Amino acid sequence: MNGNNKYGDADLERGQDSYELKENYNSTTREILDQCRRINTEIAKLRQKRERQLHTAQQAVLDSSNGATDRQTRRSLDIIESEIMQMLQQTRSFLNDLKENLQRNHDSSTMAGVSTLTYPQVGLVGRNLEEEVQQLRKSQVEFDRTLRDQVRRRYEIANSTATSQEIDSSVENVMSGQIQVFQSTQGGRRQGAMGTHLAVVDRSAAIRKIEDDLISLSHVSQEVSELVQRQEPMIEEIDKNAQVTQENIVKANDNLIKAIFSAKNARRYKWYILLVCLTILAVVIAVPVAWCEVNHACGAK
Repeated sequence: MNGNNKYGDADLERGQDSYELKENYNSTTREILDQCRRINTEIAKLRQKRERQLHTAQQAVLDSSNGATDRQTRRSLDIIESEIMQMLQQTRSFLNDLKENLQRNHDSSTMAGVSTLTYPQVGLVGRNLEEEVQQLRKSQVEFDRTLRDQVRRRYEIANSTATSQEIDSSVENVMSGQIQVFQSTQGGRRQGAMGTHLAVVDRSAAIRKIEDDLISLSHVSQEVSELVQRQEPMIEEIDKNAQVTQENIVKANDNLIKAIFSAKNARRYKWYILLVCLTILAVVIAVPVAWCEVNHACGAK
């Protein structure tokens, strides 16, 4: 009975150690997964703003037909683009925090086995952010192309006699910000042309802003890719170490089970041996006694 208590206490102590290790493991995993969820939440906000607000604001700029409307729609678009860039920078900051967390725990025993759950999520976060950056850049490129076509059409309205080469040159000058207005045509078309010039002034500012955004977005996309690439070798090494640790734990558990089983068998065999010894002793005593009884020889005078 005492032997059973001894092994029961050993199992209980081991169970407590195992529970503490599991809690530590879950704490590290939970922290990393929470960071992944935080980043994915920011990416979802970026996607909503791009799909619900950015496209509408861009279309409003394209649909405006005079200088006053242009300036108003441009300001609205500037605000949305600024908010998007701030959200993008915040998301990138969260991703940097995640990378630092992984690096900080790289040599810690708490990371053993964690990468099995965290690595797919870390990779998914990097891909999600990179995809959203690409979608934002695609939206800006399409807006740039549509705006370029609109500038060309407005130049043709203002300068109906311009050659194709002159149109191309003037449009490129506006796109690069070298000129703010087109030269006016003379005569009855002058008033209409001046209305077009006011619109073109804000269009050229918008185009330069788009180019700046594209450069910034390109940098963010490159940084995200580098972050993901830096994480992959580190987490692959963690995966390898975690696999070895898991194999060692399995072997240790097997050996412990065998030891417990052997100890229980040894205890059982001890009672078997005692029973055999008692049986032999009983036989040794019983045989002479029986012989004496049969022959009436024992104790006779």
